[in-house]
Amino acid sequence: MHREVYVDAATGMRLPGPDGTHEVKTEVYEFWPSDLMRLFREAGLPRRRPPPYLPGSRPDGVAYFGGAAPRIVSPRAGAVYELQAGDAGREQVTLQAQTEADVEQIYWFADKQFIGRAAPREALTWTPGPGTHWLTAVDDAGRRTVRRWK
Repeated sequence: MHREVYVDAATGMRLPGPDGTHEVKTEVYEFWPSDLMRLFREAGLPRRRPPPYLPGSRPDGVAYFGGAAPRIVSPRAGAVYELQAGDAGREQVTLQAQTEADVEQIYWFADKQFIGRAAPREALTWTPGPGTHWLTAVDDAGRRTVRRWK
């Protein structure tokens, strides 16, 4: 839950690590899952979020990021949704995922087709077609989760 992050001393923005071009300090932040962050906020107990990355400094790839991939909480694992005849194209499914505290956006895909993006505290709706689909949630750090859904 507690993680040390590198921060540019001049701007207070996050860095992936010491790079020799910035004066770097370390700070410890709490990395609560997004659903618990929402509960803290609703209870009037806000938590200090890690700062955003300094523009142009965010590393490519997952190696720097550690932490957990998004956890899809809706649709529920193992749930089977049945569409009535004639409902195809009208029924909507809510997509939502629990994420690490530093995530700003979740990108959703169904069968490798982009559905949309949403903040971790927001839900996104999707209109599925008939059949089995592969849902993918990718956070802005590149961590991803794939779930089979039918």
